[in-house]
Amino acid sequence: MSIVHLAQDLGLSVSTVSRALNGYTDVAESTRLRVMERAQALGYKPHPGARRLKSGKSGAIGVVLPTSQEGGQFIDSMYSSLLGGTSSVLEPAGYSLMATTSAISTPEQERGVYENFIRSGWFDAFVIVRTRLVDQRVGLMFEHDKPFVTYGRCADSTGHAWVDTDNEMAFFMAAQRQIAFGHQRIALLNGPAEYTFAQLRQQGYLNALKQANLKVDKRLIVHGHLSETGGFSMAQQVLALEDRPTALLCATDAMAIGAMAACRAIGLRVGSDISIMGYGNSDAGRYSNPPLSTIEHRIFENGQHLGQVLLSVLAGESPESLHYLEPVVLVPRSSDAPVAH
Repeated sequence: MSIVHLAQDLGLSVSTVSRALNGYTDVAESTRLRVMERAQALGYKPHPGARRLKSGKSGAIGVVLPTSQEGGQFIDSMYSSLLGGTSSVLEPAGYSLMATTSAISTPEQERGVYENFIRSGWFDAFVIVRTRLVDQRVGLMFEHDKPFVTYGRCADSTGHAWVDTDNEMAFFMAAQRQIAFGHQRIALLNGPAEYTFAQLRQQGYLNALKQANLKVDKRLIVHGHLSETGGFSMAQQVLALEDRPTALLCATDAMAIGAMAACRAIGLRVGSDISIMGYGNSDAGRYSNPPLSTIEHRIFENGQHLGQVLLSVLAGESPESLHYLEPVVLVPRSSDAPVAH
C-alpha cells in the first residue's frame, strides 16, 4: 500500500498523512493517532529509501546484541523477548528495530562498531544493552548527539534515558530467602564484574548478608560467563572449598542449570543437600529437575518500556527525566530448601 492509498482511505491529504507519520507537531494528536492506527491496521510501511531522502531520517533503530565468549552465540534467549517488546511499541510509530551482533571482545572494539554505525547514517537512534559501569558507547552517543536509550545503567546514568530491572532488589530477595531457610554460607555465581547489573546484584546480596549479620566470605563471590558452562565451572570452584556453601545464587537460569550439574557430579541432591536459585524464569528452569526457584523480571514489558522511552527521546523530551526501574518477582519452586542437618 502506498501513502496515497492510505490518505484516500482516511479522507486526508497526502501531506497531512505524511506529517502525521513523521511525528510533526503541527498535526493534531487525535489525527496522528488515527493515522498511526489505520496505517498499522492496513499494514502500511513507508519506503525506507524515499523516507530517508525526504526527511533525512531512516526510520531505523539500531541495537548490537552482545555475544558470549564461548563460540560467539547470544548470551541468552531473553533478547528475543526484550526486542519483541521494543518492536511492539516502535513499529506502530513508524520505526523498525534492526538488530545485529558482532564478535567484539573489548570496550574499544565495541565503541568502534557503534562509531561505524553512526557514521553510516543507517540509524536514527540506538538501544544500548548490557551496560558497563563506565560505558564508552554512552559517551559516543553524546559526542555525536545521537538519540539513545540504555537497557541497564552505568555508574552515572543521570544524563541519559534508561530502563532497567531492579537487579539489586532481585538478589537481596534471593539472599534473604536462603537466609530464612537457615543458610549462612551462600555463594554468588555472578556475571562479569565490569557490567553494572553484576555490581548491583552483588550489592543486593551483600545488603542481605549485612542485614542478617552474616560474615562476607569473598571466596564465595565469583564472576564468569553467563552460561551453563560458566555456572558449572563456578560451582565447581566454590564446592571445592573445605567449608563449601550450602546455597548458590546464580546470575542466570542457564548458570543455575550448569551449577545443578556440578552438584550432581559430586553426589549432592539439589533442593535437599544444597539450595540453588537462578534469575530469569526461563522455560529451561521451569522444566529442570528439580524445577528451579528463580526471579522473574518481565522482560517483554522491559522491552515495551524501552520503546516508549526512546519514542519520548525522539519526540524531544529531556532524557534526564526518562528513567524506568522494572520491579522483580520471586518465583519459588523446589531447587532450594532449608539447610540440611
